[in-house]
Amino acid sequence: MVAQQTTPRPPLLATSLWHCPSELAFVDADDRTNIVHYSAPSKSRPGDANIVALDTMTGASCCNCRAAETNRQCWHAELVQAAWDGHPARVLASRYSDTQLNTVGRKAKHLCDWARHRRFAVHPLDQLNLVAARSEYRRRYRVTALVAEVAAEPDTAPAA
Repeated sequence: MVAQQTTPRPPLLATSLWHCPSELAFVDADDRTNIVHYSAPSKSRPGDANIVALDTMTGASCCNCRAAETNRQCWHAELVQAAWDGHPARVLASRYSDTQLNTVGRKAKHLCDWARHRRFAVHPLDQLNLVAARSEYRRRYRVTALVAEVAAEPDTAPAA
């Protein structure tokens, strides 16, 4: 049995121990930027909602809550990756075989491109399926790790 290497997660904040990813509600996915948005009702500003964004390529997240505005960590940003990993489209994509994942991703990409060309608006489910397929592809083939390695390499091109 081969042990898989996993990247260690940073320790959770004390505040995120009182919250769970299901408190974040999915809002939308953007297939051009591979960013998904979630919302959560604000406890400090009743009637408002905090919006948290997750870049599925890099894993970076940002939030508009009070903690994030004052440059502190917030539980929204910590739990948005877990919320995305538990999203039904993401779970379904993780269960596809490699061939099915490739087919679904290509079809979703075709539908998004066609809709932009013909209707100037893309169906949100097509965008969601495309982002979920891309996210699963990156997870399986560790594309994100390769991108980080290439970015960390020194530039060997001669200066002009």
